[in-house]
Amino acid sequence: MKLFHGSYSSIAPVIKIGANAMSGDNLFDGLFASADREIADSHGGLENSIHCYEVSNIAESSDLNARIDEVIAFLYTEIEAESDVLEALAYAIADDEETDEFNDVLSPRSFADHQGAFSWELQRLRGRVAAHLGFDAVEMSDEHGISYLIVNPKITAR
Repeated sequence: MKLFHGSYSSIAPVIKIGANAMSGDNLFDGLFASADREIADSHGGLENSIHCYEVSNIAESSDLNARIDEVIAFLYTEIEAESDVLEALAYAIADDEETDEFNDVLSPRSFADHQGAFSWELQRLRGRVAAHLGFDAVEMSDEHGISYLIVNPKITAR
């Protein structure tokens, strides 16, 4: 699938993992992209600032739900919480839910808008889960409908 990422730079960003791995805050450990070039353009706007990525192994919610035990096991390595909380969080992540139910166990990388920071952390964790399960990207619902978080650092712009 051809995905587009809008940027404020003519230099295509590369995916790096870690809080400070990319320029600025690396809130998502990946790169958001869209199948719609016009949507990507709304996030950049400069000439030559739309970058194209070819991604084939994209997780959907059903993929994450089918491997929910692996999702739960992964979350044990990422978050300190009781097992019932981690299980509920795993299902929320797999189902791409936006909820404040887990704010007391999440540690967002951003302190911008309080609720926004927790929502972004859920998106980051969904991406990390997808990467852990061997996917290159994961689809997510957002203000544009469906977007994709590319999480495989080996995928570069074409």
